[in-house]
Amino acid sequence: MSALSNYTSLTLWDIDCEFQKSYDAYEQWLSKNRRKRTRWECFASKNHDDELGKALTLGRSVQNIIECGQDTFGSRFERGDSICNTILESQLLRAQQEISVPLLDAALSRVPIPIPTSDIITAAKAIRRTCLSALRDQYTRFKSTTSIPFLPPPRFSVQFCPFASQLQKDRSTNFQTRKVRPHDRHDERETCPSCHAQISVSLHSGLPEYRRLLFMFHTPPPSTTEKHSNTQASFACTGCYKNFETSYGFLDHVFQKERGSERSCLRKWSSAWNLNEVYLESDPDVVEKCLKNCLRRELTRLRKAKEWDF
Repeated sequence: MSALSNYTSLTLWDIDCEFQKSYDAYEQWLSKNRRKRTRWECFASKNHDDELGKALTLGRSVQNIIECGQDTFGSRFERGDSICNTILESQLLRAQQEISVPLLDAALSRVPIPIPTSDIITAAKAIRRTCLSALRDQYTRFKSTTSIPFLPPPRFSVQFCPFASQLQKDRSTNFQTRKVRPHDRHDERETCPSCHAQISVSLHSGLPEYRRLLFMFHTPPPSTTEKHSNTQASFACTGCYKNFETSYGFLDHVFQKERGSERSCLRKWSSAWNLNEVYLESDPDVVEKCLKNCLRRELTRLRKAKEWDF
């Protein structure tokens, strides 16, 4: 992956392009289908159509935080850090798969295809909210006096939330949670009844049980001292122990693993190493070597980051 692909402003530009492409496809679909609807049907759906059209944008708030970050930190904020860039990349993927694809399919179809309007509005608002939150968190990290944080060392076990561990044992699909905003049908966030972390229940077209997967494999937030804390949940893969800050990034990781694609962590893991927990326990030299490689990588990243700060 090139350095420019891990660039905050460029990834946001790509997301905005996906929104624009989706809006153009939506307009094309409207022009084809309005002629086939009665006046009363057009009038009744006008407000809903406008809501979908307005949702297909990143919004002014994202632009404001970008401009504020540029004024404060210069080009460093435009580049962003690894945490923010990873989150934005997952939102770009969601915009492509869950918004652009269904709208393009409907616009280019020779036969009338209904648009999943509610799902698209929910996804668009969630993408905008996630991008804004990622940029605000990045601003806070840059504003702190501490140096660029090291990435955590590789993990070989995961401490899941007690509620997630319970779901892994009974595999229940019927469980009760609370929505963060019960009266907003386009806000997909729900609260874990155990650790009270917020989980964005992102739709993934390739995983029908996406909600159960998110609650089964979420980890508690760093601090749970406040019962109704607004901290976001993170997610972890039990195959490679990788941690994910966004729900859609985790779901796509699971999807790639289930279909056995080249992007699957199991495929990458087996091609590079042939390790399991028993082997790791019997050969601690492997773990030590892995930790040294991570430390070397982080030192290189810090040195490059300091070179960029003119």
